[in-house]
Amino acid sequence: MNKIRLTFPALIFLFLNCAIGQTLIPKKCYMHLNGTIGRDFQIRMNLVKINDTLYGDYYFLLKGKLPEGKAYQDGSMIQLAGKMAPNGTFVLKEYPEQKGKGFTGHFQNGNAITGTWEGSDGTMKESFGLSENYPAGSVPMNVYYLKGSMPLVKKPKSPCATLQYSMLLPGESANPVFSDSIKKLVLQKFADRPVRLGDPEKVLLGMEQVYFENYITSNEAIYNKIQGMSFNWESVKTMGVLLNENDLMSFYIESYAFTGGAHGLQTRDYYVINLQNGKLIGLNDIFAGDYEEELITILNKKLRLTENIPMGQKLTESGFFVDEIKPTQNLYITRNGIGFFYNHYEIAPYSNGPTDIFVPFSEIRKILKQGSMLKGVLD
Repeated sequence: MNKIRLTFPALIFLFLNCAIGQTLIPKKCYMHLNGTIGRDFQIRMNLVKINDTLYGDYYFLLKGKLPEGKAYQDGSMIQLAGKMAPNGTFVLKEYPEQKGKGFTGHFQNGNAITGTWEGSDGTMKESFGLSENYPAGSVPMNVYYLKGSMPLVKKPKSPCATLQYSMLLPGESANPVFSDSIKKLVLQKFADRPVRLGDPEKVLLGMEQVYFENYITSNEAIYNKIQGMSFNWESVKTMGVLLNENDLMSFYIESYAFTGGAHGLQTRDYYVINLQNGKLIGLNDIFAGDYEEELITILNKKLRLTENIPMGQKLTESGFFVDEIKPTQNLYITRNGIGFFYNHYEIAPYSNGPTDIFVPFSEIRKILKQGSMLKGVLD
């Protein structure tokens, strides 16, 4: 189980203020990368570049030799965030809010990256080489980015609202009908409202307009009566891809909102799409029969193991709201297993952070539905 802290959106966009004059590397792009660390460690990486900022996720394939360390051996996702220099060199930190080790390298011809990887404990250094490819059952992605601000009143030192949106949309596929369905679905999830399939940039501009109008309406009259309070708002919404192959796309939308108070609120919502028909995949599409009782047992054992909670001790005695967690539809899929993600306040207080329980396929294979969309991933 990995704890994702609240600083990730800020880290992603910390350096999104200057463009890079690269002829071979687009200012905005998504890359589906495959390759190795050293000779033995096979990895998959989904990387997003916006100007000089990089973010994404990667994982080690659970086959063959693996590096030491639980983060590498359980097959779960490893977050990345970093910055790229004008000459194409970059640094990507693992679990950036924890200042972990990671990748140092450079881009080659805009479709490959090479360099040196250093493990989180600092004891292992290996060269790496990853190249971009989109095998059958995967889709290229286009990146859309919007940044804006609005003062509350027209005078110096006015409070303001700021926003930054980073959205990914699938490119064209062999089936234009399903391609349009997938694009519309992703647009609606990102905008969090029904939208017509059209210009994605107009959708972002519409979100911006609604956000700023709400900011002015909610604060202007109060500000003119009450001075001294903080009336600054902040909205950050970003999207990342975890799996893009075998006719499956697993992605997340992470939102951070601050509208005053002690702290902002961050949520992360996961979705899995069947790329063959453009429909969302849920628990009942993955698991067979009366799976819930067995899955509850697996999830609670995994939680206790990773949190070092003895079997005889109640979860509520360890800070959770409940003594038994149940499966959530907020799930993601990788080549190695399935993750179940619980946002702040769902099963634990804000101070605990969100809860991410990753279960390798080897531990749930007996309750997986035969012949489901996971067949290609499991093969």
